[in-house]
Amino acid sequence: MKKNLLYKIVFVSLLFFVIIISGQVGFQTSIPLRSFHIDGANDNLSTPTAPQILNDVVVTSNGNLGVGLIDPKTKVDIRSTDQKGIIGLGTSTQTAAQAGAGAIRYSTGNVIQYSDGVGWHSLPMTLPPKALVLANKSSTQSLANNATTAVTGWSVVSDSQSDFNATTGVFTARRAGFYIVSFNVTLADANIAQNSRIETIIESSTATNNIQTYRSVNSYPAWDVNIVSNIVGGNCTAIFNLPASGTIQFKVYHNFGGARGIDTSNSGTNNSISIYEL
Repeated sequence: MKKNLLYKIVFVSLLFFVIIISGQVGFQTSIPLRSFHIDGANDNLSTPTAPQILNDVVVTSNGNLGVGLIDPKTKVDIRSTDQKGIIGLGTSTQTAAQAGAGAIRYSTGNVIQYSDGVGWHSLPMTLPPKALVLANKSSTQSLANNATTAVTGWSVVSDSQSDFNATTGVFTARRAGFYIVSFNVTLADANIAQNSRIETIIESSTATNNIQTYRSVNSYPAWDVNIVSNIVGGNCTAIFNLPASGTIQFKVYHNFGGARGIDTSNSGTNNSISIYEL
């Protein structure tokens, strides 16, 4: 009898102790960081690193569930830094009424469906809008001899996603993908030295799985007269494999013997760029 009483006293004392000290509960961690904290790999330091947090699950004091992160912003947050925060949906034979309004499922025909409480409805398969940039240049710009110069100061005709900076002439990819890019430029009438050339250049910011720089060359090796004067131009078209935030810029190199200006006649239509996301 005394032994049973002793067990009860110890149990109640321990329970009281746990209630007092454990405002936060941790599994496989002695330092829980949220109201409920599971350290899946039991690898957390006192201040866990970003890779260590990837195997953690937490519930915050306001009931938010975080998987792979410790600061969930929504009721269920799986936006972990390892880029694996995706949800796997299964098929279901439940009716829409049984599943309730707001339920989602994977269905035959490779479609995602949602329930409004009455029926299952397929989500539209509309793809996100593609990047499309058209621009020309009618403003003057001097291009130094025997140097590579970025062409700036463009006039935008179309920019479907606002990805092109007309002032700097830099396009920034919104998402990873393939982009077909064209560049045309015309230089104003001036002397063309013998053994000279113009290079029309499209340059990207990344060389990974990508040719970083495309060049198109128009050369003028020799003349049968002492001086030749005319407009010159070039064009280049290329396909780039860009990552998200990868950039494209347009440049010109020439060695005609002196600085050359960009031809601004015809409202700049002789100087144009186009970028299309495939």
